[in-house]
Amino acid sequence: MDFRGLVKFTLVDYPGKIGCIVFSGGCNLRCPFCHNPCLVLDPTSQPRVTEQEFFHFLERRKGLLEGVVFSGGEPLLQPDAPEIVGRVRAMGYCAKIDTNGTLPERVEALLASAGADAFGIDCKAPKERYRQLTGSRDPEVAAKVYRSIALALASGAELDIRTTVHKALLDEAALGVMYEELKAAGVKQWTLQQYHPVEVIDDELSSKETFSDAELVHIARRFGPEVRVRGLTGRIIDAA
Repeated sequence: MDFRGLVKFTLVDYPGKIGCIVFSGGCNLRCPFCHNPCLVLDPTSQPRVTEQEFFHFLERRKGLLEGVVFSGGEPLLQPDAPEIVGRVRAMGYCAKIDTNGTLPERVEALLASAGADAFGIDCKAPKERYRQLTGSRDPEVAAKVYRSIALALASGAELDIRTTVHKALLDEAALGVMYEELKAAGVKQWTLQQYHPVEVIDDELSSKETFSDAELVHIARRFGPEVRVRGLTGRIIDAA
């Protein structure tokens, strides 16, 4: 895999596990709120982590770390992702795949070979606005994301469906549409993620008004207990 970053310790990116995160370069979407624009637009600008370095690190962390998060970019663009995930799981680590869900055939191939312990799938927008808000040219992009969600649900892996929320892109009405679409797909829990005002693909977003933590919590409570809010620290906000 084309590894372009390694966070050696995290307590929030793999809930319930002491983990690390490995990032791969490249993505097939251009979401304006993406906070890893270098990995998306110019992955070769980031220092490469070789597979040898990565697995040497994991060997030395046995007994200290429990899980590995594969993130990006879009890790399933890497053709050897199943092989690498399989090696990680064979070492005794749990594997969580953070994916945009647009490659259901790769999700299916991964599950059929290496398997996965958890998925974090980003659901970006209401189905009818998916192409607009992600920069995708694929007319089937929303259907593909929901196919990936169905595969993850059927696999029995832990599943975190999350949506990054900026008021200029997704208002409360749009979130209501998404809530109904996800519920119809069988999703039992949905996470609204606070927009992170750092370097993003669309720099103008950070100058526009968005929801406060308190407003997002209020929206989540209106939908029901199956909807929660993840704040800027990466932790779930119970009250604001």
